[in-house]
Amino acid sequence: MAAKVDLHLHSRFSDRSAEWLFRRFDFPDSYSAPRSLHRRLKEKGMTFVTFTDHNRIDGCLEIAELPGAFISVEVGAEFPDDHVSVHLLAWNITELQHREIQQLRRNIFELQEYLTANQISHAVAHPFYDKDRRLTADHVQKLILLFKHFEGVNGLRDTLLSEVARFVFRSLTPELIDQFADRQRLEPTHEEPWRKVLLAGSDDHAGIFPGSAYTETPTAKAVTDFLQFIDRGQCVTHGVGGTPLVIAHGLYNTAYQFAKDKFSATVSPNLDFLEVVISRFLEGKNPTQFTIGEKIGLIFNGILSGKIFELAKPANLSIWPDLANYFGNPDVQAQLAKETEGVNEPERRAFLLVATVFNQLGFRFFDRFVQQITSGNVMEAVQTLSALLPLGLLLGPYFYGYHSQAPSRARLTDICLGTVNFVPDVLQNSKRAWFTDTLEDVNGVTTTIRKMTAAGLETGADLIVVTSRQQIGITDIPIKNFIPIGDFELPEYELQKLSFPPVLHMIDYIQRERFTELIISTPGPVGLTALLAAKILDIRATGIYHTDFPQYVRILTQDNYMETLAWNFMQWFYSQVDLVYVNSELYRQRWIDRGIAPEKLKIFPRGIDTQIFNPELREPKFWAHFGKEESEVGLLYVGRISKEKNLDIAVKAVAKLRAEKLPVRLLFVGDGPYLKQLRQMAPDACYTGYLKGRELGTAYASSDIFIFPSTTDTFGNVVLEAQAAGLPCVVSDQGGPAELVVHGIDGFITRSLNVDAFADAIRKLAVDCELRLKMGDRARQRVQDRNWANAFRQFWNH
Repeated sequence: MAAKVDLHLHSRFSDRSAEWLFRRFDFPDSYSAPRSLHRRLKEKGMTFVTFTDHNRIDGCLEIAELPGAFISVEVGAEFPDDHVSVHLLAWNITELQHREIQQLRRNIFELQEYLTANQISHAVAHPFYDKDRRLTADHVQKLILLFKHFEGVNGLRDTLLSEVARFVFRSLTPELIDQFADRQRLEPTHEEPWRKVLLAGSDDHAGIFPGSAYTETPTAKAVTDFLQFIDRGQCVTHGVGGTPLVIAHGLYNTAYQFAKDKFSATVSPNLDFLEVVISRFLEGKNPTQFTIGEKIGLIFNGILSGKIFELAKPANLSIWPDLANYFGNPDVQAQLAKETEGVNEPERRAFLLVATVFNQLGFRFFDRFVQQITSGNVMEAVQTLSALLPLGLLLGPYFYGYHSQAPSRARLTDICLGTVNFVPDVLQNSKRAWFTDTLEDVNGVTTTIRKMTAAGLETGADLIVVTSRQQIGITDIPIKNFIPIGDFELPEYELQKLSFPPVLHMIDYIQRERFTELIISTPGPVGLTALLAAKILDIRATGIYHTDFPQYVRILTQDNYMETLAWNFMQWFYSQVDLVYVNSELYRQRWIDRGIAPEKLKIFPRGIDTQIFNPELREPKFWAHFGKEESEVGLLYVGRISKEKNLDIAVKAVAKLRAEKLPVRLLFVGDGPYLKQLRQMAPDACYTGYLKGRELGTAYASSDIFIFPSTTDTFGNVVLEAQAAGLPCVVSDQGGPAELVVHGIDGFITRSLNVDAFADAIRKLAVDCELRLKMGDRARQRVQDRNWANAFRQFWNH
């Protein structure tokens, strides 16, 4: 029968955490009882049992008389020149050897000589896990020359670390070893140093997952036989790497044991109940559902101990009723049951329970915050938001788990290039997610995302759009939609709703899918969640500044202070990402002026579908269905009908021209919150509502002049579409559209918000058919080489 051993495992004697904050509160790395661990490992079929506590062997000594036990240790060794730390596992040692190892551990070269000279079996633990992020390719080259055995599967750390380590070790060649030896001036310490032996251990700290990863050899009657097989490389690994949920679950368990031990003398009368609740949570069960037997047991114990009478005191009456009211709600119970249905792993069941509760409570506070901001109660809003802090603290183990598990892809890439001169597929920037708060709305953001993603699919790019909406009707591109916890309206912007996404679920999805880059189109709740995930998981983030939000805010609120707040938020948001795409040189310069480094700014590439937006689609009678006379010059606007588009400028300019008896008529394609007011201002205009596809292309081609008075657009997709359809364009001199028009060649650029200037430009084109056609032809020629395939290639290869 094969021999099995978990070669990396901790007991309560790993009592000094590597984290400063945990040490500050005497919070241990582990609370696992040695004898309990021994029993559980034997139940799991382990042949021999050992613990590898950090620089201590007390746990092994406590079980020394038990069957199959042997003494081992995890040694915190160092490179003597720069004090970079490396952990070594040393097995089957004596107490004297342990003391000698501790004396030598500050010099990894001397320690390696000692271990080899004393024939102590040893290996490098989690070789590419580097908490301090100081490990370099040079350190790895030295480790390769010094050691033959490495941990290939660590049950606690991210699987990516193990995958990259295995890739490097399996890519070694005699030629590479010679290069390492020359560079490091260090000779290999063992034969065939390009052949490594990989081992496995759970690295469990919490006593929850011991034996989840282990090493197996042929039948071994004694520990010495087992280790001889290990030394010769006659072994195989079992198990998989860890996840953030494993770390978080263990941390909750350790924290619970720590609190019980630390505060047992001052426990409240609620401890028995709390113990049951936490125990159920750690088992991944709904902590608020009890069997009849459990309820009777709790009451009986409370009566015997007298605690039930303490609980009935007036001071304690409000401790649990509030929680009971929430968790006792049938809808809440049903949702918790639905979330965990079919999930077997206790750590994932517990996560889903916590995430669901946090989502619900988080939205309550956030919705209240939005209402208070809308009412102008800023201080109350800040107080409401601060109430989320305790929730955040309770979620600390999950945020810690995700962050501590996040390997630096850049550092791993440098190590691969610095050792085997090649980067594995798992480290290539090949899998990306595009986040947006808006996807089905009629705007340039949506158009850009859909067109770019569709172009990417044709090239085989691994790209998915992530959003959070109640319903999604788009089926032509891959979308991951998270049903929002709730929706809220933007103040002063009717009909525009934003969703409050399930934050923890999204972070978990991003981590599990192993995205290598997050593209963020909007700085709303979905975009903020993506940014948070990028920071926690150490993933590259690219932001796209589609919309001039500060100007929108100023126009909609008529408040300069609110505009300043919007700018401050935008500046903070986009300063957090690794790369910022803007839509024009104007906005690139604006961001440089606001402190964003020029090398972090790029102009977003754009495409156009010249088959849909084409002069050949012109139908003279198209607009007649909407009331336009054939003799009238059609002045087209396409886009969102909203206040910040400055459509009142166009209405006033056309009113002035019609007063001059010029046969012009406004044509509006689109919808939005300003439509009712616009109809009142321009009752004689033609309104089509939202159009798409060939019908939209026909609307463009069947018009005569394209007008776009907006000063807030950072680009203006619709201007490109109009040019492709062969229309001369009249635009404002503020915003991105001004960079799309060559003044006097294919259109006119007018002074912003100036009715007379806008009317003059329209007049020149309206009275001169030949000029209209000439400028329209030039506009078509300038954009006909643009396409989404080329735009996507530029974007993907940034």
